[in-house]
Amino acid sequence: MGLALSTILFVGCKKTETTATKVSGSSLLTGKDWRVIGIVQTIPGTPALDIFAAMPACEKDDLEEFMANGVVTDKAGASKCDPADPDTAPGGFWALLNNDSQLRIINGDTTIANVKELTATSLRLEMIIEDQGIVYTTNITMVKN
Repeated sequence: MGLALSTILFVGCKKTETTATKVSGSSLLTGKDWRVIGIVQTIPGTPALDIFAAMPACEKDDLEEFMANGVVTDKAGASKCDPADPDTAPGGFWALLNNDSQLRIINGDTTIANVKELTATSLRLEMIIEDQGIVYTTNITMVKN
């Protein structure tokens, strides 16, 4: 009985080592197709505007792929708005900034979004833009396709 008790105590006190490896934002973002599932815009003092709900169905299934080389590829979903549209098109360039807290997209214009969440399956972005004294906040939610 004493031997059993000492074995239990020894095993119970055994130190467990865990290695917490931080996964880079780039590795979470790249090599996947991302699909937008929500775009909501707010202006202080007004009701939120659900932009995604107003989008045509043929745009709601489109995908974005963030390539490891910093290129974004736009991919048409199963339902194209125009059957003649290409399956893929250049979508600009991307980079994660400030310890993965911001995502910069350059596609003609430069857009910087705050990364609110980035996991292996979910991406939430927030863009705050001021135009003529009005502050617009746009929240975009994407999921891994």
